[in-house]
Amino acid sequence: MTHRPHRGAAAAGALALGSAVLALLPAQAGAATELLVNGGFESASLSPWTCTGTAATTTSAPHSGTAALTASPGSADLAPCTQGVTVQPNTGYTLTAWVKGPYVTLAASGTGVSTSTWANAPGWTQLTRTFTTGPNTTRVTVALSGWYGSPYQADDVSLTATGAAPTSPPPASASPTPSAPVSTPGQNDATLSPPPADTVRVSTAKELQAALSAAVPGRTIQLADGTYTGNFKITTAGTAAARITLTGSPNAVLTTSTGGGYGLSLAGAPYWTVRGVTVTNAQKGIVVDASDHVVLDGVTVHHTTMEGVHFRNSSSYGVLRNSTVHDTGTAHDGKGEGVYVGTANTLTDHSDHVQILNNTIGPNIGGENVDLKEGTTGGLVSGNRFDGNGLTNVNYDDSWVDVKGNGYVIENNTGVHTLNDGYQTHTQQPGWGCGTVFRGNTSDLTGATGTAPAKYAIDVTNYDATACPVTVTADNTATGPAALTNPGVPVG
Repeated sequence: MTHRPHRGAAAAGALALGSAVLALLPAQAGAATELLVNGGFESASLSPWTCTGTAATTTSAPHSGTAALTASPGSADLAPCTQGVTVQPNTGYTLTAWVKGPYVTLAASGTGVSTSTWANAPGWTQLTRTFTTGPNTTRVTVALSGWYGSPYQADDVSLTATGAAPTSPPPASASPTPSAPVSTPGQNDATLSPPPADTVRVSTAKELQAALSAAVPGRTIQLADGTYTGNFKITTAGTAAARITLTGSPNAVLTTSTGGGYGLSLAGAPYWTVRGVTVTNAQKGIVVDASDHVVLDGVTVHHTTMEGVHFRNSSSYGVLRNSTVHDTGTAHDGKGEGVYVGTANTLTDHSDHVQILNNTIGPNIGGENVDLKEGTTGGLVSGNRFDGNGLTNVNYDDSWVDVKGNGYVIENNTGVHTLNDGYQTHTQQPGWGCGTVFRGNTSDLTGATGTAPAKYAIDVTNYDATACPVTVTADNTATGPAALTNPGVPVG
């Protein structure tokens, strides 16, 4: 007689078998730990975020959940909100945020970490940065900020170990607002925009000058690798809806026959993008005159007798990013700035809101790495690496960045090799050189050989709490024979 197994015994056997099988399977990875607190701004207060200026939570159209951050930059501040986070050395992290508003920036900074990204976002748009901490990194500061006079919103800010998902998905009841396209100047998403149909390919200097003269909005001029000898000038305007692009690899080299004149000039030519090419052996490298919304992306400029890149004659909303500038000012007369914005000794050049982002400037720059002139306003210098090896002090060039304009933000830059200081502010004209914000900059003044009796990472020569304010945040750092900033200048 065959006996049917007892149900209890069968269940016990199945449980034992299941346990054995599970024991042989790899353990399921747990969800990543969310490192930020109140990243969705669902709390009634902003804590532990620290915000400067006007900021609060709002229940009006958040990205998800019931609330979001809303902040309103003033005429001299970007309304930053920051949160410090403990991290592990030598570890990868992913930082994300949903933002809405003009020129909203997401950044992370700390010892061995300096990264940022931004978007001009009319609708909810996700920003993402990945970074790896250094061997001595134990803490980073996450920062959100906007642009002068323009309110912005942020929501669902997250910092997790690379490759891990956030611990808490958005509430099921939330219906995120569809994201509007990001309007970053000169940058198109290849997944959204097909390759340009109107492309002119050139391989000689004669063809290049002809293509520049015949350019029309929406056209791309593609340079083959090779040497293009001449002083090339652009005078045709693009439009906001149809930019004109000049593009090539670093092996597409624009040079002059004598070393004189401008390598590439844009005069009355707004809405151009110049991408990838090299400009060398000229008096000045790339000069942007009376041309708004010009983007210089991934270019290389070197061996000029004067400045490498110059935005002037009221060329506003220009961008220099992801580029390399070195060996400028080869005449060694103190007039070879790496990047020059505005015009000296005048207040009529309103080259405003110029952004200098994620570039390598130096070594062998024959003036300041960046010179921001009086009369210019509201620019952003962020994520750059400065090397002051080459400063001469012939024409008072003894720092990486000299700020004489108003309302600039200098953030998340790294500097090495200087004569006296890392960054300086000066009043060349009454009421100018004021309202600068310094945050997240790493300054190494080791080996500074200048004659100044005191050396500073941030030398504020004109501080007045009421008439000429400055903001120096505590996440700026200084190493070498220098203090962070002048006595009496508040740090916080």
